[in-house]
Amino acid sequence: MSPLWRDEVGVYLAQRRVCMVRIRRGMRPTVALQENRSEPLAAPGWQGALALLDAQLAQPGWRHARLRLVIADRWVRYVVVPWSDALTSAAERLAHARELLAGVFGAPADDWTVSLSDAPPGMHRLASAVPTALIDGTRELATRHGMSLASIQPQLIAAFNTWRRFLPAGGTAWFVTVEVGSLAALRLCDQGVDRVHAVRIGPDWGRELRRLQTFGRLASANPTEGQVYVDVPAALQGLRPASSADLEWLEEANPPVTTLHQLEHLRRSAA
Repeated sequence: MSPLWRDEVGVYLAQRRVCMVRIRRGMRPTVALQENRSEPLAAPGWQGALALLDAQLAQPGWRHARLRLVIADRWVRYVVVPWSDALTSAAERLAHARELLAGVFGAPADDWTVSLSDAPPGMHRLASAVPTALIDGTRELATRHGMSLASIQPQLIAAFNTWRRFLPAGGTAWFVTVEVGSLAALRLCDQGVDRVHAVRIGPDWGRELRRLQTFGRLASANPTEGQVYVDVPAALQGLRPASSADLEWLEEANPPVTTLHQLEHLRRSAA
């Protein structure tokens, strides 16, 4: 079978939860399998989540495919990297991103793999850092199950790419993605993105959204800007703030049949 037609498996890896979808490739892609698994972990942190994924991939129907992994934001570090004309190569820009991450989080980035988002020259970029051991563990797991690792993305970036066609092309706005226990947000601007906000949260995540509303109003020169676009799982929608006129709730009943669109839809509906 040509690699272009090989099935893809999308996985969302979170604390105590794994969402999985298998897309049958072809002229008309279809959803072949879906699974949402939650259970106590044998080990803390991402190590336990990876063990849960390992057990799930051993079940019939999941092996021998291209694997696309989305990692919950609780295991990712973010920082905005402003454009600099003084940095002339990809290596220099990546080294600058590592310096900014070390400055914000106060820890060396040697055991973290750092990536930069794509953006045209002159635009700000988002740097994300993922534990290198998590990436290595995923590669080993994929190989063991006869899979090739096609991509690894943090939740904030994967969710933003899923919803970006619904977001304004210019001006100032916030994009927010919420998961049980975490909230991450990007402030969009004419230079791409100029702020990132990622926190662990309790059941009152509405307080964090109200904080973002305040940020939007204070940072925007135009009172009609500062809209907050929110990607939130169905299970948390009942906790929406009562007053949310400038919060736009992102919903899509029939997402495109691509691996990451279907995975995002499953993550939202199954939480």
